[in-house]
Amino acid sequence: MSVAHELATIVGEDNVIPGDRSEVTLDGRKPAVIVRPATSEEVAAVVAWARTTDHALIVSGQGTRLAMGNPPERCDVLLSLARMNRILDYEPADLTARVEAGCTLMTFNRTAQSHRQWLPLDPPGSDQATLGGIVATDDFGPLRYAYGRPRDYVIGIEVVEGTGRLIKSGGRVVKNVTGYDLNKLFVGSYGTLGVIVRINLKLRPRPDGDATVLVSKASTDALSACARALLSSELMPAAVLLVNSGAGRMLGLEPAEPSLLVRFIETEPAIRYQLDRFAEITAHHALSSIRLDEARAASLWQTLASTRFLMNCEFILRLSALPAQTTSLFTFCHQELSQLIENPSVIAYLGTGVVRAGGMLPRHRFPLLAQVVQTLRAMCRQIGGHLIVEAAPAEIKRELDAWGEIGPTASLMRALKQQFDPGRIFSPGRFVAGI
Repeated sequence: MSVAHELATIVGEDNVIPGDRSEVTLDGRKPAVIVRPATSEEVAAVVAWARTTDHALIVSGQGTRLAMGNPPERCDVLLSLARMNRILDYEPADLTARVEAGCTLMTFNRTAQSHRQWLPLDPPGSDQATLGGIVATDDFGPLRYAYGRPRDYVIGIEVVEGTGRLIKSGGRVVKNVTGYDLNKLFVGSYGTLGVIVRINLKLRPRPDGDATVLVSKASTDALSACARALLSSELMPAAVLLVNSGAGRMLGLEPAEPSLLVRFIETEPAIRYQLDRFAEITAHHALSSIRLDEARAASLWQTLASTRFLMNCEFILRLSALPAQTTSLFTFCHQELSQLIENPSVIAYLGTGVVRAGGMLPRHRFPLLAQVVQTLRAMCRQIGGHLIVEAAPAEIKRELDAWGEIGPTASLMRALKQQFDPGRIFSPGRFVAGI
């Protein structure tokens, strides 16, 4: 019996798709089969089948994170959770919800918005991304400064581990201290320890006010000084971004030049106060600022959180260090990439220590990008930071490790892999330390 027929006995023929009939690829390779279970029990049965037959599984939701990680050692079956997309339980009074992993962030926030609540996450590609994918990668966007990252919102989780066993951790209330907190183990594991099938989340109230201020026509040093004054003040911005001219062009800023973008999400009275105080800060630094109109601001933040932003970059790097070193990372990254391509996009998430950079790259320059990554990675190590290749052509990813060295943690990661996925069927080779 063929693989497709065996899987069809679990999920039905309509939910098994030959890989050659799909556009899905992983670093240039197509899975032999795509399987689309509808329940946790079907996921467990597929995983048990894969363990017994030694088939590698790549877990996916809407596919917005398939570019992340090293090329897989094997790519037999893509396990899609797109059909598992229900909001199972939502308690607005408790600010909690329980969802299936295939539920998209956009769908969930549309439901929560009617109760003036939201899940304040905005990683690139979140206009299509599933909550399972966002949680599995622990990915984030500009709102991380004020609201944190996905791991801060997961209070319970259900996972199918490598033998097909369904395990649960946490609960459905915010305060839960029973047992070990396995939530943090699976959040950010990139689908290499198990299949996240259900997630319990805590939510935040959604304030009415939302204002974005643009500061430009100044040097990077002047913009950075202004940002430092803002971040050390009593003000509470939701996001503070330093963007170079390439990123400004992608975001539709005119003229495209180094700029500071500051977002406030609060009640209307608090918005007015913070805008007035920020105007004083910019004036003190001999800078001028403008408040973007509502439509322009919404378009800007939607672009940053859209799949289109990912698609417009053939490679994406994420550098991290201490928050105080963010501007240095930004400047060095811009200088190095400018020697490789014209108009690289570089964005610093001020206050968090994170810089994202990307751009389009002619094929003949692929080997040079690998060299630039090594240079930037060495600089990050010198200041106690790290560099991750979030996306790149397969030819480049075969020349370097997307994650870089993780030191003594590697042995612990391999031990966890052995514990939860002894058959190495989940995304073998894609994550840190080759797990």
